[in-house]
Amino acid sequence: MEQHKRRRDPTLWHRINRLLTGLIFVAVVLFAGLTFYPEWAHRNQLAQRLKEEEDKLRAEQLLQKKREREVTLLQTDPGYVEVIARDKLGVMKEGETIFRLDGSHAPAVEASTPAPQKK
Repeated sequence: MEQHKRRRDPTLWHRINRLLTGLIFVAVVLFAGLTFYPEWAHRNQLAQRLKEEEDKLRAEQLLQKKREREVTLLQTDPGYVEVIARDKLGVMKEGETIFRLDGSHAPAVEASTPAPQKK
């Protein structure tokens, strides 16, 4: 009978040893996960902010190129200046009538009519 007990003891200790090894492994994995998760979440948040800022930068660069092109056209192209003045400022040529279908632009002013002078 003593042999029977000796055989159970090594098997029991072997099982307990395997269980404790597994629990230690799970504990180490949980510890590592809990330690690195906040950093991982923070990194993902920073990556999202970086993407948003890059999108804003691209939009601003596009707007800058558009405005630089407009400045260049205003400085070098008299035809463009005429189109802008006629469209946005409501300037007309003599004898010309402008009809606006939407109310978003300034009312048209005739170029041939002089403004009244104050005395």
